[in-house]
Amino acid sequence: MDAQIKVIDGEINKWAEQLPEIALLKSIPGIGETLAPLILGEVGDIMRFSNAKQLVAYCGIDPSVRQSGNFVGTRNKVTKRGSPFLRRALYVAATTAIRKSPNGSLVNSVIYEYYKKKIESKPKKQALGAVMNKLLRIIFSVLKNKQSFCLITPEQQVELYQTSRKAA
Repeated sequence: MDAQIKVIDGEINKWAEQLPEIALLKSIPGIGETLAPLILGEVGDIMRFSNAKQLVAYCGIDPSVRQSGNFVGTRNKVTKRGSPFLRRALYVAATTAIRKSPNGSLVNSVIYEYYKKKIESKPKKQALGAVMNKLLRIIFSVLKNKQSFCLITPEQQVELYQTSRKAA
């Protein structure tokens, strides 16, 4: 059984090397050799989704709505409608992105700061769900724009956005 698994893994890696989307996904810190083909296989063609919210709903990590009449529930959970394999891959990628590498540096400093900000007001599992959502939006952007991931701080992103608005 182990020999068959190794053969299948080898075939997956051989086919994955030929896809440019795999290299784009590997550019995101926290996504590596194993998760990139899994995520791409579960997402499929990114052109099916017109925006990131559709991909989040497809994955099943969007919050459910509980309301009836004037009552609006505040303890909402994720819908879990989508692929459990994709949710599991995002969970692993999120936990990898918020940890420190063996040399002591952060794997993804921007995601780590986002996580620290979220755990000030939310339980840790909810904050991890928010990180999964953010990673999925990053994956959508990378695949849709066909550009590798570039790690920039939120301040740099605001500055870049303001300069692009002035140019327009």
